[in-house]
Amino acid sequence: MQTVLKEKVNVDAVFRSFKEDNTRNRSGWEHKRIQPRYVKRKKGEVLKVREVRRSYVQRKGKRVQVHFVIHCEEDRYFHLVYDSDKIIWILLYEFDDQMLFDERKVDVDIQWKG
Repeated sequence: MQTVLKEKVNVDAVFRSFKEDNTRNRSGWEHKRIQPRYVKRKKGEVLKVREVRRSYVQRKGKRVQVHFVIHCEEDRYFHLVYDSDKIIWILLYEFDDQMLFDERKVDVDIQWKG
């Protein structure tokens, strides 16, 4: 089951310019440059990211969106999006079980008026 959130959030993330030799990464994650650590929701809830399960880049014209499937504490799973044009983070979905979205790519059109 999935819950649609479409919620603007603040994210503490690490942005890397190069791969560090001493860093242990999940296979296939070595080339990625953004790693979310904490997600802060408007109502005060803070989600600690235990693992980035999957990530992929989606182009929208000249814009680039980076999608993340994150596994948080308390075995909660979310689909998180970073929009590089608008410089915002969106928490799109919460999933009951990460098996539901391992192979799913979601087309997102972000249009915020605020």
